[in-house]
Amino acid sequence: MGSLTFDINFGSVILLIDGLKGAISLDVKGWQHRGIESPQTERVIRGPNDAFSEQLRENTALIRHLVRNKSLISKELSVGKISQTPVSVMYIENVANESLVEETLRRVQNVDVDYVFAAAELEQLIEDKTISTLPQFLSTERPDRAARALLSGRVVILVDGSPFVTILPTTVFELNESAEDNYLRFPYINMIKTVRWIAFLFSMFLPGLYIAILNFHAELLPTDILMSIISSREKVPFPSLAELIIMEISLEIIREAGVRVPEASGTTLSIVGALILGQAAVSAGIVSPILIIVVSITAIGSFATPNYYLGLSARILRFVYIFLGAFGGFLAITAGAFINALVWANTKSMGVGMVSPISPLSKSGSPYFSYVPPIWKQEERNDYVNPQRKQRQAKISRKWM
Repeated sequence: MGSLTFDINFGSVILLIDGLKGAISLDVKGWQHRGIESPQTERVIRGPNDAFSEQLRENTALIRHLVRNKSLISKELSVGKISQTPVSVMYIENVANESLVEETLRRVQNVDVDYVFAAAELEQLIEDKTISTLPQFLSTERPDRAARALLSGRVVILVDGSPFVTILPTTVFELNESAEDNYLRFPYINMIKTVRWIAFLFSMFLPGLYIAILNFHAELLPTDILMSIISSREKVPFPSLAELIIMEISLEIIREAGVRVPEASGTTLSIVGALILGQAAVSAGIVSPILIIVVSITAIGSFATPNYYLGLSARILRFVYIFLGAFGGFLAITAGAFINALVWANTKSMGVGMVSPISPLSKSGSPYFSYVPPIWKQEERNDYVNPQRKQRQAKISRKWM
């Protein structure tokens, strides 16, 4: 009786037939909603251009359109004692690990809150470490990316009213991947992945290394470059640390303002903040030109990170490394990086290490964190997910040869 009451409140029609003990719930509800549009945050050049919407049934249909298999299971749940938000947990029965599916269902079913309105809220309620800066789930608005995750043995969570779905488990290397990676030939993607990791490291370490060199390791620079930096800072009234903090905070303010203002004004604000304000600061002698270059490279590197939450993690850690470099030089930065690596290695996503397949070391499967082989050599699924079916394609997939 409770399920019928829920269906009636949710807009379904209940059909009662005289002489039958049961009832039939007819899902005939409908309302105005946003249609299928192009992705806004995960755009690609050669891949499909449809994105999830806020309708749960529409989102599950988009996934089933790509995975036409009877083994694709969708477990329907509701989260929130008051909101009763519909949630769908999807997986492929003969591919996903049974323990992963059971643990996912256990966590979702044991969320005791009044309401959940978005996938981002549910992620925070089921993640292992809530205080870690590292995101422990992968969020996507692309049906093709969710379908690939299902076929690799992962679980996908969809929340009604949210245009993003949650993929679990994930690793830090997958967080730095783009949806475009699946559609590029292996020479291109290996080059792009290398550039992307260099940009990520720049966004996290470059300001700290700059301040460490100025304060402790000036002998590492060639004499001409060192004299140029010293001469450019002659009229700057602030210490190097204060100068760097001012520019970094200014960059964060400009970035946040560009997100909050209307899209038409966002580009103009970025140009004004980056060019006019930066040039005016140098002309006024508040900051040095070399610092503008360092901050600019750092900002561009953070923009190259595909995952928004991973980029936020790098932005937070950037300030930590700035203070470490200012007060301890390379030694403090190295110690901080070592502790950071230990924390990331100890962080898990549904029981899977966030730095897999490095820790724990995985010898089989497809790690893809440093080198992506051609598609015809990608014969096995990632073994750190422990899928039921290890093989993803035949040993000789190009039989026409």
